[in-house]
Amino acid sequence: MKNTLTIRSHDELISHIPHMLGFQPEASMICLPFGGGPTARLDLPDSPESMRLFLQQMSDVYLGRHPTRRLALVAFGEDSRACLEALAALGETLVSHDRGPEVGPMLWVNGVEWFDVLTGTSGTVDPSVRAGIDAEYALMGRVMPTGRREDLAAALQGDPTAVAEHLLAAEARVRDMDLAALQAEAGWLGERLDQFGHDREYLSDSDAARVLAVIHDGGARNVAEMRMTRENAPVFSELWHDLVRRAPVEVRDAAAAMLALSSYLQGKGAQAWVALDQISEARPPLADLIATALEQAIDPREWEQAMHQAAPGALMQQAALRDMNPAERRTHEAHDAHGVDGPESSAPGR
Repeated sequence: MKNTLTIRSHDELISHIPHMLGFQPEASMICLPFGGGPTARLDLPDSPESMRLFLQQMSDVYLGRHPTRRLALVAFGEDSRACLEALAALGETLVSHDRGPEVGPMLWVNGVEWFDVLTGTSGTVDPSVRAGIDAEYALMGRVMPTGRREDLAAALQGDPTAVAEHLLAAEARVRDMDLAALQAEAGWLGERLDQFGHDREYLSDSDAARVLAVIHDGGARNVAEMRMTRENAPVFSELWHDLVRRAPVEVRDAAAAMLALSSYLQGKGAQAWVALDQISEARPPLADLIATALEQAIDPREWEQAMHQAAPGALMQQAALRDMNPAERRTHEAHDAHGVDGPESSAPGR
């Protein structure tokens, strides 16, 4: 069952967003649906071409794949012109469509100050309101957001020295395995993951090297993927986050892909993208599937259902895919909504 957080005011809405993203947004547009659908963060457009892509992406999500009854738009940034232009263009694009949502509130946020584009009112976020939202998320078991998106990436940098001392032997052991031995090793991996789910004790250096050596095998990777659900993703994120920090660079890719999957399943789009950024150019297939899911704003529920009914690739093949280069991908982060009820809209009825 999902926790529900009721939003009653602009102050509460603004205070909620860093928790939903996992960091404090800068130069960003946040699209927050009420009544179902994915939440998205995009970089503010800085050119006519980026504005065109910006409007296309959001039209595809909220007018095509995930229509919603109402959408709040919140632009974060110091540049008033960029924020207000993006709000006006996106709001007009959405409400002018015959199946478009009601849009509102539409806020520009600069630090603790906010301005409502639709009503012309302004204010400052009340510190007591922000503290109250922090407390509600703490009761839900959610950690406090980091300061910036860059902090998420910095948190993935650790010391691989201790694990590296065991890695050569672990890799040699896996190379010498026949099919039966690999299947047994995949069984051990499943048992070790289950154990972590119960005791939350991080892997020893030798076990960490053993996991990193075998997780590149398709059978072992499937064991790890099939254990992942939306419910247990926060727990497994702890494990994969720790392994990415401790993994030598040559064996980080599979662990980073698993961290991206666990982040995506719990609705942390920014963390999923940051994990994908750790992967080398020879990306594992799972990484491309997660990138597609994020780009297409595919609900984690759909992924979870597909994992237990068919190969996730079938789900992706059904999506209406667009060509996106890596730079464009990083501007769009989809997040699973956490049962948010919204404040009264300041938009005209539609």
